[in-house]
Amino acid sequence: MTQQTPPPASRLQRVLSYIAAALVIVSLLCIAAILIGSAVGGMPQQNEGQGLWPAVIVFPLLAFPIAFVLVIVVIVSSSRQRRRAAKAAAGPKDRR
Repeated sequence: MTQQTPPPASRLQRVLSYIAAALVIVSLLCIAAILIGSAVGGMPQQNEGQGLWPAVIVFPLLAFPIAFVLVIVVIVSSSRQRRRAAKAAAGPKDRR
């Protein structure tokens, strides 16, 4: 029985993974800031919309779906890469 090592991740997969992780981390920090700001009372009312708070409120609403799509893209591209590697390892006799 031979050990097969998975093909290394491409640069695109690594970049997309890091972007998705960064979006999730910053979104979680924004959610923590919203919770802390509302508990302390420093968050302005929604009607005012002044300062940085509107961006802090909207960022997780946009970043989580984008990160989800990026994760799906990474999964699809890695599965295509593995399928290509498996076909190449199978050799010409099994290709029909």
